[in-house]
This record gives sequence, structure tokens and C-alpha cells, in this order.
Amino acid sequence: MQQRAGTTSLWLTIILPFAMGFFVSMAFKCINAILAHPLEQELHLASVEMGWITSLFLLTFALMQLPVGLLLDRWGPWKTQSLLFIIGAVGITLFGLSSDVTMLAIGRAILGIGMAGGLVAAFKATADWCTAEEVPFYNSIILGVGGLGALMVTSPAKFFELEFGWRTLCLSMAALTLVVAVVMFFAGRNKPMSKDLTKDLHSDLVGLKSIYTDPFFWQVAPLIIVCNGGFIAMIGLWLGPWLQHVVGFSPLESAHYLFAISLAMTIGFVSGGLIARLAERLAQPLIVVVVWGIVIYVAIQIILVLNIASQNYLIWAAYGISAKAAVLGFAVLTRHFGPKLSGRVVTGANIFVCLFAFAAQNAFGVVLHLWPESGGAGPSAAAYQAAFAGLVTLHVLALAWFMFMDRMAQPPRTRES
Repeated sequence: MQQRAGTTSLWLTIILPFAMGFFVSMAFKCINAILAHPLEQELHLASVEMGWITSLFLLTFALMQLPVGLLLDRWGPWKTQSLLFIIGAVGITLFGLSSDVTMLAIGRAILGIGMAGGLVAAFKATADWCTAEEVPFYNSIILGVGGLGALMVTSPAKFFELEFGWRTLCLSMAALTLVVAVVMFFAGRNKPMSKDLTKDLHSDLVGLKSIYTDPFFWQVAPLIIVCNGGFIAMIGLWLGPWLQHVVGFSPLESAHYLFAISLAMTIGFVSGGLIARLAERLAQPLIVVVVWGIVIYVAIQIILVLNIASQNYLIWAAYGISAKAAVLGFAVLTRHFGPKLSGRVVTGANIFVCLFAFAAQNAFGVVLHLWPESGGAGPSAAAYQAAFAGLVTLHVLALAWFMFMDRMAQPPRTRES
């Protein structure tokens, strides 16, 4: 049964703590675009090693989605998030103290476990303690604050790293994560918990089966998976090196452009709900808005791959906003499957998003590693362009798959006699 918290209590125990949690989660998801340069300089990491280390966060993040869902139902979002954030603080501490590839990879993998509940825990809390009418508004607040976390690890984090070093930056982030864990624990200390884990597990499995056997899921999900996962792979690591090696910016200049992209992404997060409501008022199916948004996103990426107007902030801002069009695909799926399966369909799709991001981040590094170097100066601009072009090709294939499935689902036309 849904409960309604008082307004003050709602902000102090739900919205602010979970917004802080998503802020930290988004910061860790995006921070490697800033850390890539000092790691390459100090530890002499190859591109393939960089891709592997960074993407482990996404792999463990994805593998933890279902276990986290069960813990959320069993312990509640506050205690689950507190435990996970303590684990995350251990991971980033280990990462910041590491001096070899193995320990960096282990630290990043542990960090992925710790951040696995960043958004789903927040959505669980608002769904349980806010009215249905309030949920979209409060979720957009939490998403917007998360976007600020991505902003923090651009120019501000780069200034901090240049002044104090990347290891101090990591340890400072560990301290922030522990503070959020403590705030989260005390904010929810009086909230009740579910007890019937067996029932929840059986319900989850039955719900997932109905989701994964529905053709509509496999029509829409590739758009969500490829577009969201591809963007995570890029903003989580490769956009920083791209701006330096292809566009020709310094590490600090690239951080400024990452700031613009993250700001645009935040606007995209917050405006998603407004766009969905506008589509309803115009009597346009939400999926049409999603598809056209992805078409624009693909077109912008093609411009970037060709390195056209790459020194213009507006093209990168358009990239950041249009990338969030695919997020509305989650709303398309939840409307199709209904409220009882909404949590599981989001989690079920998000697993594939993270796995795709893991694979894409790795594959990008492999392409750079295998591509012939230019004058011994590391991967050439052509190598980056080839890797990015491969990712954009998968976006086009996802669009083509959607169109093919949509055509197959149309009832056959009958010829009039």
C-alpha cells in the first residue's frame, strides 16, 4: 500500500538524500573522461587497458541490477543504498591508491557494485512514499541533481585534479560517498521494510519472463539499449580523449566541452517529462517522439564523426540533449506493460543498457589498440573516427530494426474488390 510522507519529511528523508545519491552515482559514471589523461600519463595505460578498466564499472553495475532489486524490496531503499555506498567508497579508495592495471580494475569493479542502486533505489523510494501524481515531478528533480553530478566531474573536477592530483580527487570522492551513506542511513532509519523475499523473487522471475517474451519489448528495447548504452560509453570515458586527439583540445579545454555536454544532458533529463506531456497534448504517440529524437541524435553523431563544427559548443550541447531522447523509451515500455511490471521492465532493460555500454567501451579501446599508430604518438584521429563510426552504425541498425518490426506488426492490407 502506498504511503504519503509529509512535505517536509518527504524532502528531508527521500528527495534530498536520494538526489545526493544519484549525484554521486552519475559523477562516478562520468569521471573517467577526466581521469583518462592523468592515468595514461602516470601509469602509461594503453587504450585497450583504459577501456577494460573503465568498463568493469558498467559490467558489475549491470550484474547487480536484479540482486539490488531484491534487496530494495527486502531492506528498503535507505539501508540498501547505505550498504552499497560504503562498498562504493571502498572501491574508489582502492582505485585511488592503485598503481597497476589489476588493482585499478578491481577498484573500478567494486565501485560499480556500490553504485548499482543509484537511480533504481530513488525510484523505489518515490514510488512507495509519494502519490502517483507526485512521482514524475520528484523523479525529475532527482534526475536533474544527478545531471549536476555529471557536471561536477568536468571542469570543476579537472581544476581540482590539476591542483591536487587524480589520487586526491578519488579519495575526496570516497569521503563524499561515505557522507551520503551516513545521511541515507539516518534519513530512513524509521522506514518499514518488506520481509517476504521468496515471494518477491518468484514475482520478479514471472514478471521478467512475460517482459522478455513480449515482441514489443524487443522492438523498442534495442533503441534504448544502443542509444543510452552508447552515450554512457562515450561520456563515461572516450569523449575526453576524442576532444583531445580528434578535435585538438588540451585536457582543460576538453573538460570545458564536457561541462557543456553534461549541462545539456541535465536539461534533457529534466525536460523529458515535459516532452512526454506535450506529445500527449498534441495527440502524438510517445514512441514517435522517441524515434524522431533518435534520428536527430544519429544525425548529430555523424556530424561529429566527420569532425565538422567540432569546436562549436552548440553542436556538443545538441549531442547531449538529443542523447536523452532514448530515455523516454523507458516510459514507452512502462506504459505498455503497466504499473505492476514497471519496475521490472525498467530494470530488465537497464541490464542490457549497462552490458552494451560495457561492450562498447571495451570495443572502442580495442579498435584504438589495433589501429596502426601515426608516428608513434598513440592512436590517430582516424582510429577514433573509425571506432565512433562503428558505434553510430549500431544506432542506425537499431532504428532499422524498429522500423522492420513495426512494419511486421502492422495488420496486412486487404485489396478492395
